[in-house]
Amino acid sequence: MRRKYIVPAVLILVVIALTILYSVFQGNGHGSQAIQNITIGMKAPSYPFLLENGSEANVSSYRGHEVLLWFVATWCPTCAQGNSALNGNYSFFRKRGVKIVELELYKDLGYAGPPIGEFVGSYAPDAYANGTITPGVAGYNITAAYDPEGYLDIYYLISANGTVLYINGSPSVTLPQLKNAINASI
Repeated sequence: MRRKYIVPAVLILVVIALTILYSVFQGNGHGSQAIQNITIGMKAPSYPFLLENGSEANVSSYRGHEVLLWFVATWCPTCAQGNSALNGNYSFFRKRGVKIVELELYKDLGYAGPPIGEFVGSYAPDAYANGTITPGVAGYNITAAYDPEGYLDIYYLISANGTVLYINGSPSVTLPQLKNAINASI
């Protein structure tokens, strides 16, 4: 008899999740900014975000260094796998001077996950401990600009002068292509 309630319950949860994602990206109560399509070759928008240590930064804070700006949800399994992949390759990024800034998407896209520092420390302990990955939390505007569709695992390679060089997702799957893009930009 309880099985007849499973399908309606799942449908209700899906509707709730879609409603939350829609409201997050429509800017309800956030003074909605225009959502941009960020493309390769354009200047990277420089909205503020909070670093794990409580200080505020933005993309412009990293001028002079290539930056891998990676947006994650801390409850996302592919994001955890991406941390493991980056952890196993952190020396590649360090040798090339690439700063990895891993940002928890705005309000973790409406779902509860661990704090970003705990998440990174669990799945990328070496890269986190030696400063290869800097965790932070994205506000509404930077999330809406860089991830208007609400993808769980998207990243941008940004040049030392702030130009977007490469866009992809799921570093656990796309690491070879990302390495090629970094090597080509040096």
